[in-house]
Amino acid sequence: MAGSVRAGFWAGVTNPESVVFLTAVLPQFVDREAGHATAPMLVLGLAGALLQLLSDGVRGLTAATARDWPGRSPRRAAVIGDAGGLAMIGLGASVAFTVRAE
Repeated sequence: MAGSVRAGFWAGVTNPESVVFLTAVLPQFVDREAGHATAPMLVLGLAGALLQLLSDGVRGLTAATARDWPGRSPRRAAVIGDAGGLAMIGLGASVAFTVRAE
C-alpha cells in the first residue's frame, strides 16, 4: 500500500494540470490592489493541494480496496467475470444491430 501511495503522490505532484491551474487560474482570485499577493497565493495553493490530496487519496484507497475485493472469493470473481462478458456481448450486439442513419 505504501508503494501505491508514493506513486500516487508523485503522479499528482508532476501532473501538468496542477501547474497550469496554479499559473493560469489561481492568480485571478488574488486581489493585487490589496497588497502583497504572496500570502493569498500560498493559502489558495495549499488549500487546493489539501483538497486534491484528500479527494485523490480517498479515491485511490477506495479503488485499491475494491480491486482486492473480488480476489477474496473465487465465486465472486467468476460472477464479476461472467457479468463483464455478458455486458460485452450485449454492447457488441447493440452495435451490430443498430442502424445508423446517414
